[in-house]
Amino acid sequence: MQRPKGAKWETLSLVDDLKAGKQEFRNAINLHGAGPVRLIQVDFVSDEALADFDWRLIELHDPRKDGRPKPTLVAGSERAKPKSKPAAQGTGKPGPDEKVPVPVKTYMLAFMFGVVALGVWALFYRT
Repeated sequence: MQRPKGAKWETLSLVDDLKAGKQEFRNAINLHGAGPVRLIQVDFVSDEALADFDWRLIELHDPRKDGRPKPTLVAGSERAKPKSKPAAQGTGKPGPDEKVPVPVKTYMLAFMFGVVALGVWALFYRT
């Protein structure tokens, strides 16, 4: 049983069988019915590493949407996966091969400001 907490999902309870899980799901809807609640089945990949698992959506209560969503076969979309897509034309984002102009004048101005500030500090505060 899980409910959203920020960008992640908070686990409310863990049960061993589906019947108890559905009962906990109904209880969670009564307690947290204003927000989404989901019942998932967790399949651990190995017994040695309990953090490595796949999960499958059994039921979802989302008061903001109509109807029941289609369950996913193997979810796990919360795992971080690198996203390397080339930028589309006209999106304003640079692609992997696109050259981006470097603001040389701004860098030079910042460097000169630092040099002047260091010089002022050396003249007036260093005794």
